[in-house]
Amino acid sequence: MSGRGATQVAANLPEHGWPVWGHTAAVETLQDAVVNERVRHAYLLGGPPGAGKRTLANAFITALCCPMPPSPGIACGVCLSCRKIARGVHPDVQTFGLASQAAMSEKAGTKNTTLTIETVRELSSGTALHPTEGRWKVIVIDDAETLQEVAQEALLKTLEEPPRFVVIVMLCNDPELLLPTIRSRCQTIELRRVPRALVVESLLAAGVAAERADEIASVAGGLPGLAHQIVANPKVLSRQHDTVERVLAWIGGSGYERLVTAVRLGDTFAKKRPDVFVELETLLGVWRDALLLHASQHPHLTYRGIAERLHALVAGWTLTDLHRGLCSVQQCLADLEANVRPRLALEAMVLQWPMTQPNT
Repeated sequence: MSGRGATQVAANLPEHGWPVWGHTAAVETLQDAVVNERVRHAYLLGGPPGAGKRTLANAFITALCCPMPPSPGIACGVCLSCRKIARGVHPDVQTFGLASQAAMSEKAGTKNTTLTIETVRELSSGTALHPTEGRWKVIVIDDAETLQEVAQEALLKTLEEPPRFVVIVMLCNDPELLLPTIRSRCQTIELRRVPRALVVESLLAAGVAAERADEIASVAGGLPGLAHQIVANPKVLSRQHDTVERVLAWIGGSGYERLVTAVRLGDTFAKKRPDVFVELETLLGVWRDALLLHASQHPHLTYRGIAERLHALVAGWTLTDLHRGLCSVQQCLADLEANVRPRLALEAMVLQWPMTQPNT
């Protein structure tokens, strides 16, 4: 890359040089591993959907495999290796997840909601093959929280005795749902929601107009990955708007209406697992905003567009009420990841919510 090209690319990125916004500590940890050749054999990247786990993983893998970095720990982005990784066709980088498992499955009509032992066996066999174009063989395990227990146990052997040239990167919504023996053999890096201003900054750096960047950030809920999904597909913005409105109506409904919504989501969980998790993560953000409103922290709200209506809804609730509502969503997410019956988990959640006022 020419000096001018490198400068131009860097100008659109955070100071650390990776296309990752708001997760500086995570970037520094992985960059240090690349620069000082202290790469671990397994990493576990955790965080809610849309937090940027895949973006962070791709940046790490690209920096790890780039043969001509313009600066230590920063990929050039233009060499053959970088371009192949960007297109998902690098022979030394393999990704396994629910999507790839569905594509490879010979059983039509299967639910495909968990990663099976067969998938783990396939990825484990791939670790025996030496890299063909570089120094490292990278195995990415997406949707790691869906690994069946027997599949996790099968993965342990690979994690315990990995070939020296293999790096495993696991992406997981909640690392606590994996077996302790799995977690203990990985370096865990957790991503949190980031300040709204950073989401806006990342969108501006991507060339999004200021007014639109502000609109997108207002519904992205502190999730940079989700914000950029909206940029790539404008329909995502409309869907997210609708999700926020549904969540607000859910909280504001009667006890009976809340249970009906919980049952409906529970019954669709097997077929629409990702959609249900998006609904619940948005719900979590709205409850968090309710707490912030109670504390008069308006500048830090995730969903500013509903602030007035949310304030009116929760006006009669105590801090204990709001905290209980927030915790109920966190528990429901954990229960669903742990394969508790969806309807049971969702019903238990809404039964913890404070009741709305008759005139609400």
